[in-house]
Amino acid sequence: MRFLKVVYVLGVSALTGAAAVAGCGGDDASSSSSNPAGGTATGGGPSGDCTLRHPVCTAVASDCIAVHDNQGSTKIGLRMAQLTITKPDVLATGYIANLVAQGLTMNLPLCYLNGTGTFSWLLEFDTETGKLRTGGALPTNDPLAGYCFANMTAGEFEIAPTEIDAPLTDGAWSGEAETLNVPIFLETSPEPIILPLHQVKLTDGKVSADNNCIGRRNNEALDPQNACLPGQDGDPPAFINGGKLSAYITLEEVDRVIVPEVNQSLCVVLSGDIGEYGNGGMPNTCKRDEDGKIVLRGDWCSATNSAATDDCADAYTLGGEFAASAVKITGLCPQ
Repeated sequence: MRFLKVVYVLGVSALTGAAAVAGCGGDDASSSSSNPAGGTATGGGPSGDCTLRHPVCTAVASDCIAVHDNQGSTKIGLRMAQLTITKPDVLATGYIANLVAQGLTMNLPLCYLNGTGTFSWLLEFDTETGKLRTGGALPTNDPLAGYCFANMTAGEFEIAPTEIDAPLTDGAWSGEAETLNVPIFLETSPEPIILPLHQVKLTDGKVSADNNCIGRRNNEALDPQNACLPGQDGDPPAFINGGKLSAYITLEEVDRVIVPEVNQSLCVVLSGDIGEYGNGGMPNTCKRDEDGKIVLRGDWCSATNSAATDDCADAYTLGGEFAASAVKITGLCPQ
């Protein structure tokens, strides 16, 4: 899971400078070709052309590689196909940003989607009520079969979708949630890492006229010489984003979120400096002063939900932009 490994490599790459090449692919039918997505062997465009032609990619007409058709439905189900992190810096650039892209990208190489698809964030609009249900999903081996909202407890965190007001006005929408715990599942463990978000704002969103896309595939920029995949550090990106995300995470909460493979808290990982901010324990959590307060200072104050000050810097802002593609949403996952 690449977003997980976003978190992993935050610990491994950002903290120690190590880097690992993450593989992608899977055993499901969606990755049935050994020539991922490209050329006539898999039904893509001919050499020199990134046009999608394989039936898996074109069964639903869309600008974003939708794998389910929302047209005519009062329930519009989408999954984030891309999340471009802009804050904090440790998640926004270089190797980490590449791992984020891999985790969110579907495992659907026939359509030039060469990710793992194990980090899923769902958006389900109800056009009759003007509500949006959003939250994380359990991993699936087959993106064509659909996704269910994660509905479980992990440690102290309750994981479930939240419902917010987000009426569509000619496709335009925005919405806010007070809290949302986003699960990030590991390939090596059934227990997810949790990203505990506060004051979540989804803004400047635009659902396409066919109800199948937010944003679109970046057709004109993808290069067949690069297997029609996004470039280094996401430039060019696979998708043109069509919505924005902002939230904050508190240092106290993420200090209780342990990243298993590096045995460090997410607080230490986000610091970018294990020597300066880790306490050296097992697991390694954030260093505290004599009053028990975390030494690391964020860029946000949770008490005022505003920029950090000398007296309050107990949180980090999370910012980004996203694209989404239509998928089948099957409801809550069975417990």
